[in-house]
Amino acid sequence: MGRRRMTKLGCFRKGFGTMKRKNLVLALAACALATAPLAPARAADSEALTAYTYFHRNPELGKDLPKAHAYLMARLRALGGFTFVDVPALPSAIVAVLDSGRPGPTIALRADMDARPLDTGEEPADHMPRSQIPGRMHNCGHDAHSAMLLGAAVQLRAHPETFTGRIVFLFQSAEEVKGGADDIVADGVLTRLGVKAIFAQHVVPGMPVGGVSVSQGSAMAGNNTFKLTLRGTASHAASPYEGADLGVTSAKIITELADMPARGWDMANRPAVISVTKIATSSASINATPAEVTIKGTLRAFEPLGDNAKPGTLNHLIATRMSALAAVYGASADWLATPGTPPTINDTNLIAALATDAAGEANVNMTISTERFMNSEDFAYYSQIIPGVYFGLGIEKGDLGHVGVHQTGFTIHPDALDAGVRLLVAIAHLATARVH
Repeated sequence: MGRRRMTKLGCFRKGFGTMKRKNLVLALAACALATAPLAPARAADSEALTAYTYFHRNPELGKDLPKAHAYLMARLRALGGFTFVDVPALPSAIVAVLDSGRPGPTIALRADMDARPLDTGEEPADHMPRSQIPGRMHNCGHDAHSAMLLGAAVQLRAHPETFTGRIVFLFQSAEEVKGGADDIVADGVLTRLGVKAIFAQHVVPGMPVGGVSVSQGSAMAGNNTFKLTLRGTASHAASPYEGADLGVTSAKIITELADMPARGWDMANRPAVISVTKIATSSASINATPAEVTIKGTLRAFEPLGDNAKPGTLNHLIATRMSALAAVYGASADWLATPGTPPTINDTNLIAALATDAAGEANVNMTISTERFMNSEDFAYYSQIIPGVYFGLGIEKGDLGHVGVHQTGFTIHPDALDAGVRLLVAIAHLATARVH
């Protein structure tokens, strides 16, 4: 996620969506709510900071997160009052249910838990906290996400009178790899628990601490992978005209492939990004042109790719164009796209009903927009089956929180943890009162 424009909201921000006509009395009432949770949230923030430090120092990958799982389970069991539901496909995931004892809906608050392998280098020595595991780092903020959700659980467990119904605290493993949210959805646990809405947040480098952003509708693109195989006659390197010259041909086709979204379809209404990330040839010799070149990468879009054989779909458009272009150079092209994470869809009704008052109660600055991002997130699987909202949380203050995610220089200012805890608590208060 990149830098996003921030507009100061304070307790009351003018003009967005269906909320801009809200009368001043209601807005001031929302502001008044901000005073209640602040003191307990500070205590929860202390819990969150301790957890964040532990998770960051002990990064774990994929589905196997024994340290994070043990830490969270120990703290939740020590608090008491939670019931736990297993997800056999994800043994490190935690589904903890807190019941207020009063009638109301069941909502879910979700955080991801896993870290990432580093492509090169190690986390800088001056980071505090710093990864203690070589080659691994929490440089996407999942450690902060889990820590803030734990902090919210502490506060909500201490004050069950502040919400109705039930809250499902979902600590999810495997966001960075396949088999996280999709496994939980396939298990059906959220459906069995009767979850009516789900909420999550992601740290945003470059956004000031205390800032929160949310996009209406399609917030993030779906992420699909592709493999384009070019085949043709090989030749001696001295006589490329005797073959398909796939080395040069592939370079021309890659350029066309990357340019296709801008010229090949209606980019204004069907935005997409095609990125080539891997190229390989069949030739073991530097003195011969190859008979086969494989090109791999990702295709991000806000729509399904569709069938190769169905005109008008992205798959058909790309496959047809690549085959025709390859034929010009005496080669053939085989296009294969594999659907991955779907687009993340934020429920506009939930945003209209909750965002203003959540901003006031949590004492954060909220930006509500129609901006969309080509990043993808497996939270999308949840929003396919139940209404959901995915918030961005500012983490920049001083010298911290300005380097982008997935980089070794990524940091989070600890003050962001407090804001994240308060936002989750505010959402829990308001959503359990308004979601039906």
